[in-house]
Amino acid sequence: MKSISAFSQNFLKKYGIHNQQDFYFIILISGILYLSCALITTYVNLDIHQLSVFKADLISLNFAMPCLGALLSTFFFPKIREHFLLKHRLHVSLITLFISFGLMIFLINTSYDFPLRFIIGFFFWLLFLEIACFEAEIFQPPYRATFFSLMGIEVALSRALGAACVDFLQSPLMVFGACMVGNGICYFLILKWKTISKDKQNKTVTHSHTSSGSFSRIVLMAPLIFMSIFLMSSIGGAFRSYLAIFFEGTGLNEGNAALAYSFTSLGALILMPIAGRIGDKWGYEITFLLTVCMGLFASILSFFFKEEHILLFLFFIIRGAKQAFIFLMYGWFATQCSGKNLSYGMASFSLIRSSSYFLAPLSVGALINFYGNTSLLWWTLGCLSLTFIFMIFQMKQAKS
Repeated sequence: MKSISAFSQNFLKKYGIHNQQDFYFIILISGILYLSCALITTYVNLDIHQLSVFKADLISLNFAMPCLGALLSTFFFPKIREHFLLKHRLHVSLITLFISFGLMIFLINTSYDFPLRFIIGFFFWLLFLEIACFEAEIFQPPYRATFFSLMGIEVALSRALGAACVDFLQSPLMVFGACMVGNGICYFLILKWKTISKDKQNKTVTHSHTSSGSFSRIVLMAPLIFMSIFLMSSIGGAFRSYLAIFFEGTGLNEGNAALAYSFTSLGALILMPIAGRIGDKWGYEITFLLTVCMGLFASILSFFFKEEHILLFLFFIIRGAKQAFIFLMYGWFATQCSGKNLSYGMASFSLIRSSSYFLAPLSVGALINFYGNTSLLWWTLGCLSLTFIFMIFQMKQAKS
């Protein structure tokens, strides 16, 4: 065991990570949180749309509530990070989520579901932002994109496992009870995390003296990048809310639709490590363009095939390309906004993502009410096409 531990420590040091505990704890905590998030999202989305108490317009609004919570949490994140210790931020977020999960067991089929999902989205996103900033601090060049891609693989596996669990956990008590257990494990890990426990001076916080215009200045630094993030994230928001329902529309039952949704998320396992290595060797811009090309090609083909197994494979590629694009963006922001602007950089990235995640369910839901499941295909094609154009112009700017 000592030889394995020594090999692991030397391996991580070779690639620029000097604190082994930080790396393993961030993997465990992020894996549990993303698994819980996928489990809740898949279960609630498949369950609520069948309830007569929620009309079609209310369903779209319900899908958007956690996204709205995430959007608002982004505005508070830089200031929260400046004024409170990391361990306190993590403790409050986990305790609040634990209480919310307990209430959801009894209130999921009532109107109280709306504010509870908002609260869950708010504190989940604060935790995800904390994880992203911590990763940006411990992942260093020239392997930053590779490590972010490896974390993306873990996220994809966690989300796939969480979505697949819906086939086995089919009641609010089982779903939210499992998430409460996961929260308890995360809380215990944070108590044992030495870096966090010794955080007396708020070491992970860089006190930024940037003015209130920081968000706008960072967005204006690379507007094409941010427009692309908005479009690619809208695909994620649409898929998270409607892809499982789309598969139900092809004839699959609820359990199989959840498994199909889970399977498509595994596309990241293949595309992320490839994209990470390309990003470190040849630059982010060309990698962004390549991932978008793959997703665009699969999106075009999805209009010509109705067979379930072919559609499954095509969405496998689209989701993999989208995930590779987004997680490479974490590496890009860690490079462009390191130092005192890290909080604002990650928060700006999150602001665009979460606003897109909020608007996408509402927009796609309105389209589906009029045009049916095909609306999801058109939405995906449009977003990928525009992103492809933006990335071509971004590459020209990068070369100049």
